[in-house]
Amino acid sequence: MKKETKIKILKICIVILIIVAIFLAIYLPLKLTGTLDKIDSAEKLKEIILQSGGYGYVIFFLIQFVQVSFLPIPAMVTTVAGTLVFGPWITSLISIVAVILASLFSFFLGKKLGRRAVVWIAGEKETKKWEEKLARGKYVFFLMMLFPLFPDDILCLVVGATGMSYKFFLITNIITRPIGIITTCFLGSGHLIPFSGWGIPVWIVLIIVGAILFYLSFKFQPQIENFVLSLADKITKKGKKQLKTASATTNASNTNENDANAEKLDSQQNINEPNIKSTSTNKHCAESAGEHANELLTTQSEVKEIEDNDKEQNSKD
Repeated sequence: MKKETKIKILKICIVILIIVAIFLAIYLPLKLTGTLDKIDSAEKLKEIILQSGGYGYVIFFLIQFVQVSFLPIPAMVTTVAGTLVFGPWITSLISIVAVILASLFSFFLGKKLGRRAVVWIAGEKETKKWEEKLARGKYVFFLMMLFPLFPDDILCLVVGATGMSYKFFLITNIITRPIGIITTCFLGSGHLIPFSGWGIPVWIVLIIVGAILFYLSFKFQPQIENFVLSLADKITKKGKKQLKTASATTNASNTNENDANAEKLDSQQNINEPNIKSTSTNKHCAESAGEHANELLTTQSEVKEIEDNDKEQNSKD
C-alpha cells in the first residue's frame, strides 16, 4: 500500500472518530436525561430546561445543535421552548451560535467524508436533486438559505461535498440564519403580538394567512424554485460581467502606466545622450593629449641623446 493511501485512510479514520465523539458527547446527555423522549412539544422541553437549573443553557444549546446536525427535530418547537424559558434575546443569541456551529459541522461532514456519506445521510434522491440546483452557482445556495421553503440543514450537508469555500458558507449562514431565528423567537414569545387581548384576532389572521401561504408554497414549489434559480443566474451573470469590466479596467490602467514609464525612460535616455557624447569627446581629447605628451617626451629624449653623443664625440677629438 502506498504511503499517500495510508495517510488518506488515517485522516478519514481520525475524522470519523471526531464525529463519533461529538455525537456521543451531545447525544448521551440528552438521552440519559430523558430530553430526547420529551422533545416533541415546547411545553415538555420547557420543563426539562427548567429542571436542569444552571445547566439549562447548555441543554438548550445542545438541543439546538442536534436538531440541525443529527436529529430531525422541528426547529420551531425547540426555539419556542427556549423563548418560554430565557426570553427572545437570550434564546436568539444561543440559537444563532448553536445553529451556525451545527451548520459548519454539517458542511465539514460533507467536505471531509465526501458524497457517499452525504448520500448515506440524506439519501440518493435528495442529494442528486439539490446537487443539480447548487451546481448553477454559489448564489443559489445563498438564496435557498434566505427563503424558508428550502431544507437548510440538508443543503448545508450537500453543499459540503461541492467546491464551496468555508468563507462563503460561513458568511451566508451569518446573514441568513439569524433572520428566521429572531423572527421565531419574537413571534413565539408573544413579545411582538401578545396571545391575549388585541393579539388574538391578529393571530387568527396570521394563522389563516400562514396556512394559505403554506398551501401555495407546496402547490407552486417548482415555480418558486425556478424563480430562485433564475434570480441566482442573473446575480451570477452580473457578478461575472462586473468582474470582466474590472479586469479590463485594471489591464488598461496597467497598459497606460507601462506606456508612461516607457515615455519617461525614453525622455531620460534623450537627456543622457548629450552627456554621454560630451563624456566621449572629453575622453577622446584626453587620450589625444596624452598621446601628444608622450610624443613630446620621446622627442625631448631623442634630442638629449643626440646632444650627449655630440659632446662625447667632441671630447674624443
